Amino acid sequence: MIIKTPSFEDLNTYQCFFFDFDGVVLESGNIKTEAFVELYDGKGISEEIKRHHLENQGISRFEKFKWIAENLLNQNYTAEMGQDLGSQFSELVKQKVIAAPFVKGFESLIQQLVGAGKYCVVASGTPEIELVEIVKERGLANFFQEVHGSPKTKEAIVKGIQIRESYKPEQCLFFGDASTDHKAAEATNVDFYARLTDEMKEYWEGVSYTYGTTDFSVLV
Repeated sequence: MIIKTPSFEDLNTYQCFFFDFDGVVLESGNIKTEAFVELYDGKGISEEIKRHHLENQGISRFEKFKWIAENLLNQNYTAEMGQDLGSQFSELVKQKVIAAPFVKGFESLIQQLVGAGKYCVVASGTPEIELVEIVKERGLANFFQEVHGSPKTKEAIVKGIQIRESYKPEQCLFFGDASTDHKAAEATNVDFYARLTDEMKEYWEGVSYTYGTTDFSVLV
């Protein structure tokens, strides 16, 4: 499969851009992988947790907590359990995410898109309240017209904006680094830009997408 590295002229044909956050905007994907492992340290299930997280990046952390409880720990998952784990997880990751560097080339990319009057949206699996705070802390609020996180699904976020803002699928491009991002793009018939990482190499080799690069410096 031949994957095209786009120019800004290619991107300029789109009007609406959806961005996953961890691993697309910030180099924060590994922070959350490590946090999931740390959260269950000492239970002997580190490899299983890491594998499940990497295979389901972009899925709400609460869905992962539920899966781990029911499939690895043989526990009955409750909302109270989820709230407790969620609080611990947020303490482990929030400040590290805020301090994480940008994905190479992202700052120039978003500045060019905003300067061209494009509609830019964050569509992430991070809890929305936490996500809005992180976007604000990193000084990114002025670059995104909308910031959306869980419990909304990425597919629902894309569909909702397409309907409300009257964007046709061919006018939209989704930037993502995970299978959930790619599947959301497929479900809504929008083109997909894959941020390619070694962790997801096997997945990207088995699917099709419009553009794919290891970072965004090629667009600068």
